[in-house]
Amino acid sequence: MSVSKVGATLAIALAIAPLAWLTAACSGPPEQQTLNQFFRAARTRDNETVARMSAVDFDPRTQGEVVDFEITNVSEERRSPLDFKTLIDAERKAAAAESDYRKKRLDWESANRQALETIAKMQRDPKVKLSAAQQTMQAEWMKWRTESGTMQKATAAAKAALASATGPAEASLSQPGQPPLAPEKFQGELLSKDVTLNAEVKAPDNQTSQKTLIVTIQRVVGTMDGTQRSGRPIITRIQGA
Repeated sequence: MSVSKVGATLAIALAIAPLAWLTAACSGPPEQQTLNQFFRAARTRDNETVARMSAVDFDPRTQGEVVDFEITNVSEERRSPLDFKTLIDAERKAAAAESDYRKKRLDWESANRQALETIAKMQRDPKVKLSAAQQTMQAEWMKWRTESGTMQKATAAAKAALASATGPAEASLSQPGQPPLAPEKFQGELLSKDVTLNAEVKAPDNQTSQKTLIVTIQRVVGTMDGTQRSGRPIITRIQGA
């Protein structure tokens, strides 16, 4: 081979080498880029990016900084149907029941207001004893108040269940130029993966250690108003931090 050909071959090799290195550096599971961006944002206190990518906090001031990591395992993707209609119906039913019960309680209190005010005044003096009729009314009053509290808790629990179910979907589908999630119109699935990391973590006291982190990444796919929607990945849990 002539000197000129050797030189040309070497030049081509040198030109290709950086591209090959770049390809190797960018290879790996798709979760790599998501986690790189998330941990970088957490390190630099980019709270806006962290909030956009994650439903959980990762505060470097208390949990440390992930300065480097290696993905050691990615679980099989799990799919679960998103049934918002059942939760919406449950929340509406609980709210309606509470509202109906509150109205009945207010009607009862209004009809017995004078007697209830008398009982309330008498209770301020520990020496005064209530009559049998007053004791019965007081017990009934307490029952109304206790059951009202039970109704309020049931409504709060139904609202919390709906918020918990719609939270990942709402975050995943929240994208510029796209309509927000309408739970009553959405039909689809929640896709979940657990990504295991061997992470180098710098603690708040600057001590560095290796930790095994398991990061759950979720996204939703489905249709809303007949339009296909595919959400972005959202970090919903970090174990071992």
